[in-house]
Amino acid sequence: MERSSTNQNRNRLFIHLFGGASVIHLLLPLMADFPMATYSPLFGLASYIVLLVLQTVKYNERKIQILVLLFMNLYVFILNFEALSAVTVIYFAIPIIASALYYDTLPIIALGVLTAIETFLLAFIFDELSDRASVHYVHLSLFVFILCILLLTTLHSLYFSRIWSQLEQQNESMEKALISKEGYLQLFFETAKDAFAVFDTDNKIIAINPAFEELYGWTLEECIGQSISLVPPEKSEEAAVRTLQVQKGESFSLLETVDAKKDGTRFHAQITLSPITDEAGNVVATSVISRDISYQKEAERLIVQAEKMKLAGEIAAGVAHEVRNPMTVISGFVQMMHNDLDHPYKNYTKLIQSELERINLIISEFLVLSKPQASEAKRISLRQTLEDIFVLFGPELNRQGIDFIKYWEQDDFNVRAADHQLKQVLINLIKNSIDAIERQGEITLVIENFDDGFVSLRIRDNGVGIPEEVMARIFEPFYTTKATGTGLGLIISQKIIREHGGSLEIDSQEGNGTTATILLPKA
Repeated sequence: MERSSTNQNRNRLFIHLFGGASVIHLLLPLMADFPMATYSPLFGLASYIVLLVLQTVKYNERKIQILVLLFMNLYVFILNFEALSAVTVIYFAIPIIASALYYDTLPIIALGVLTAIETFLLAFIFDELSDRASVHYVHLSLFVFILCILLLTTLHSLYFSRIWSQLEQQNESMEKALISKEGYLQLFFETAKDAFAVFDTDNKIIAINPAFEELYGWTLEECIGQSISLVPPEKSEEAAVRTLQVQKGESFSLLETVDAKKDGTRFHAQITLSPITDEAGNVVATSVISRDISYQKEAERLIVQAEKMKLAGEIAAGVAHEVRNPMTVISGFVQMMHNDLDHPYKNYTKLIQSELERINLIISEFLVLSKPQASEAKRISLRQTLEDIFVLFGPELNRQGIDFIKYWEQDDFNVRAADHQLKQVLINLIKNSIDAIERQGEITLVIENFDDGFVSLRIRDNGVGIPEEVMARIFEPFYTTKATGTGLGLIISQKIIREHGGSLEIDSQEGNGTTATILLPKA
């Protein structure tokens, strides 16, 4: 209950007690055989009416409180002029007790000073305390005084005990609601799947939830009171700028960025940064809500790639029909011209034939994208397939001084695949490794068992490696960094391996070589 509301109720109680006491005092002469006061109860009734009017018109409750206490005091002061005995001076205690029940120190002090002045005036100026009355008058005065004190305190206690009881029940309900609310908030914080962290103004962590520990790898003990970096080094300046903006009151909602775990692993994150303010609007802390969206990003990438594959397949179907027919005619006539012994431009026809073969190769790669290619799968020997490829690349490896190292976990492995398609994949990967080695390099082939009935083939080179920006696009159709490349080799290889029930992954860092890993099901 607010203080103003409490004072209003207390004013109402004291006003009615004041009015009731005035009426009783006015009626006392009917019950006594000695003269009684008249002016003081009439003053009391007049004051009662004034106070009722003021409260009805909703006059300031603080000022009504002062008037109630002042009218009580003046009532007693007037009474002492009419009294037959000095005993009535004790009634000055009533307004002081009433002021004490307001739990307000200033009125008590003011009434104490006023009462002291009035008592001095009554005793030494007006000589009103020297009169003596009968014992019956003194007893009646004492009885009325005690009765007034009892009524004042008892009614006040009864009246406000009921109010305080209601207030306690209300507070108890509010406390339960608050505890319940805090409990739900804490439960939400602890069980949320998104990572939550709260930072103070010095950018030190003051709270994290279990999801944060799981996502970033930092434990609660390691985080609390510490300033830890949640971003890769190259993004630290950008993160610092965001932090300053949030500490100034700005917010960032569903911002996509790259964060780093405790072990340095990077992942795509969607974060929401918000300031936490006090009642004055000052930022006292900041909150971070983070979500790992790596799977979402990968799904988006696969959807885009699938759309590109679909487009490439549609182009392939058109190219195969519209280009190969005239290509066959052109190739036939060029072959006839080249075989003519009297033909003076054999160098040109030879070059034309070479370029026609290149066009035919591109069309063949297009056709791989347009339809499934694993329908001819059968049980084949990996050793035999690889031996055929070694013979194909032997001269080129010797010419460039590249060592080819082979490691077999066992003598041979049998897989289920289309032999010519598997050869196409291995040729693409080994050729990429040769192109990546400038001179005097090394290519390593490791074949071993893998979990769940798969065979693992790893082709690693110590070439120049692939830059990060290129790695992000190596499986995009038509994307190539080679002057004579088509940008279809890796995506076709990946498609063939997937249609055989396996997987192809490329791992590379610029300057540290490249590793291609193929998983194929055993036959």
